[in-house]
Amino acid sequence: IMRIITILLSTLLLSSSVFAGKLDDVKAAGKFVFGLEVGYKPFEYMDDSGNLVGYDIDVSKEIAKRMGVEAVPQDTNWSTVIQSMYDGSFDLILGGMTATEKRYQRVNFSIPYMNAASGIIVLKDSGINDRSDLGGKTVSAGAGTPQLDQLQISADELGLSYNGDIKSYDSDAVAYEAMRAKRIDAYASTLVSLLEFAKTDDNFIVLPFASEKWAQEYTSMAFTKEDNDLRNAFDDTIRAMKADGTLAAIQEKWFGQSFVDTLPDEAPTW
Repeated sequence: IMRIITILLSTLLLSSSVFAGKLDDVKAAGKFVFGLEVGYKPFEYMDDSGNLVGYDIDVSKEIAKRMGVEAVPQDTNWSTVIQSMYDGSFDLILGGMTATEKRYQRVNFSIPYMNAASGIIVLKDSGINDRSDLGGKTVSAGAGTPQLDQLQISADELGLSYNGDIKSYDSDAVAYEAMRAKRIDAYASTLVSLLEFAKTDDNFIVLPFASEKWAQEYTSMAFTKEDNDLRNAFDDTIRAMKADGTLAAIQEKWFGQSFVDTLPDEAPTW
């Protein structure tokens, strides 16, 4: 009988630890570690003093303050960021990630905390005025981003043939240099990040990149499918930041305007 009782108690203790969830782990550790890829201005980048700054950094610090813990960024390779989270490298992804159906197959998203509409950057003398002009051009997007799929969707929708395969880059900065060297003609990414770069170089212009073939896009944090308690805690905190004006203030700091009114209050699902 005592052996049976011992086994039952052990099972209960194990079950309680399993169902305690990631939120309790974060509180016990006094921190959450989040994955991002440094170099995605204005979301996360190194300033002239070597400090990691950006919109995501400010958002993470505000969430951490309200949860009573510390926010710890972890630089990672974006093309494998979801697998790295499941491997235990960090607790969540907070790095300017666009919520997509393909990613939703592997993660659960927070409610959106930024608009993620797409854009295309080209040189002013490229002769490209919108996506219909991309036929015969060498086009590219960031590795692991939804813009790769959007370029293919655009080709199918508009009957375009690009010059070779769609190229991918691990870094926006490398893509911009490739364009300066005339190795590519167009680079697709999020509109706000492209506009931020275009402020620094008058040789580039940014074009809208939209289609009815893909839905309105939003930036969300990503969690493993099992971490509902942690995701719910983040959702509650984001809602509070929206309600009291804090999120709008952070957006105005980094983007020059607030996008809060464009953001739905429910997490993207498919």
